[in-house]
Amino acid sequence: MYAITQKQGNASVIPQTQQSYACRRIFNNDQIIERFDKWLLICGKAKSTRENYALAAKQLGKFLVNKPLTAITKEDVRGFIGFLYTKGFAASTIQARLDALRCLGDCLQLGGQTRASVPRYLLRRKLPKRLPPVKTEKEIEQLIKAAHTPRDLAIMELGYASGLRVNELSNLRVEDVNLRARSVIVREGKGGDDRIGLFGAPAATALRHYLGSRTSGRLFLQHPRHQRGGVWFDKRWHIWSGQWRETDDTGKRIMRTVRLGDYEIPNRERARIALDAYLAGRLPKRAPDEKPLGKKGIYRVIVAAAKRAGIAGVHPHVLRHSCATHCLNHGMDIRHVQELLGHTSLKATQKYLHLATANLQKTHTKFFPR
Repeated sequence: MYAITQKQGNASVIPQTQQSYACRRIFNNDQIIERFDKWLLICGKAKSTRENYALAAKQLGKFLVNKPLTAITKEDVRGFIGFLYTKGFAASTIQARLDALRCLGDCLQLGGQTRASVPRYLLRRKLPKRLPPVKTEKEIEQLIKAAHTPRDLAIMELGYASGLRVNELSNLRVEDVNLRARSVIVREGKGGDDRIGLFGAPAATALRHYLGSRTSGRLFLQHPRHQRGGVWFDKRWHIWSGQWRETDDTGKRIMRTVRLGDYEIPNRERARIALDAYLAGRLPKRAPDEKPLGKKGIYRVIVAAAKRAGIAGVHPHVLRHSCATHCLNHGMDIRHVQELLGHTSLKATQKYLHLATANLQKTHTKFFPR
């Protein structure tokens, strides 16, 4: 669809009897969001940033119902922000949505779809500064001890020792890990830059035990699901039964059922043991890990370990915050912490100084005993 608009020219050059017209193509909301994503890619935005900005544009389009994004007004954007508040979104999330809409408005303005970037008319709210969540060294030890598998132990040891972001952990490859030098090459971190990450002896031991003979491929892989079946109790006949799925000769998945026993099995735990003994050798052995473990998988691993350890408020970035704070507590220079975390500006690292007070108190006591 195209719209014909009158082209404004110089009256002294173009006679009044002649009028110049220009054709401007009209896009629907889906096409606008698609072009917006391409524009962000050209601007050098990261994949996660493009996804979040596209999500904000889709949410605004859904809020406007049948109104095109090129026709939004200041009241529409203000109403959308108020709608997010009523839904219980955090203030920082709403601020990020407004930043995304500002970028969308710039894209529409530069593309000739609107005369101005409407979201720019709304002022940004000044948010209170929050200190990053940090766990104590004792809590980190409890978290690491709660790991169930060698892979989970390697994830938490490396994540805490090197201070890597969760996407950097998920993108690591075996070829980039040097166990002898205790270093890892972080490819295309935040901002698209490469850097060297460091880790200690416990992380090296955990990685060596987890990797085994592997020399290539993604570092962390998914554990395949293991079929164990289920048990239930029929109160009418007092019988414990077991049920599981298996693949027949034609490749079709079918359900199998077996009677485990009646009165001689007193509880569910004994029925579970009986079913496991019956299925031993019947089901295929556990397949090797093959698929790479993504960001969500690493998140689930760390959150599950924190739940087992009884520690609340733990997610992958807490390991990064704790690493930086503990390094400063033990006397590491802030410039070295900046290089370890991959911060381009020292301002991003300074927030950990408010948390690293242990070393400051020791230094003050040493030189000012009174």
